[in-house]
Amino acid sequence: MATNTLPRTWFLGHGCKQCPPELIDGKILWGHPDGYFLNARGQKVKHTYCPAMQRGYTKHHPSSGGHTGSIYPIMRRYGAKLCHHLMYEAFYGPRTKGMEIDHLNGNKLDYRPSNLQEVTPAENHRRMPYLRALREAIPMHAQTFQREDYLRWFAMPLEDFKALLATLTPCDPHAIMLYDMTHHMEC
Repeated sequence: MATNTLPRTWFLGHGCKQCPPELIDGKILWGHPDGYFLNARGQKVKHTYCPAMQRGYTKHHPSSGGHTGSIYPIMRRYGAKLCHHLMYEAFYGPRTKGMEIDHLNGNKLDYRPSNLQEVTPAENHRRMPYLRALREAIPMHAQTFQREDYLRWFAMPLEDFKALLATLTPCDPHAIMLYDMTHHMEC
């Protein structure tokens, strides 16, 4: 019978950070830079969806975790906390009061630390048309572009960004990279 000879803390060498214990009732939960969580034994912990979205609960229902209609994944076993909040606080420290955590690529299931940024509610709302336009032009964009690309695009005026997307052809370097990754077409 083979036994696992790896020490329990083998995953700490891979850049993991512990989620703030005060947020999760003193339990041990590690965030991995690749966007998943590990328990005290180093095993992956799966997220669940907020029951408020699944069952139509209001925030006053005890099973809702205080959320109404949220489609963000949560860690139910760890106090029903939002995954992107836990990951952000593990890697960047406590959130500033009144600020929101934005998913740069717009994918709510992608809570890698490199995809998260603390922004004001107004800035988070301002970025929505950019992501909508990008999603219409390049449906699989979230799998390809990096943090720097999104930050550069969000700094542009929206009209300039839409004009940039309109000029994107399958032979454009970004388009080649996108189409090669998603196997939509070849140049």
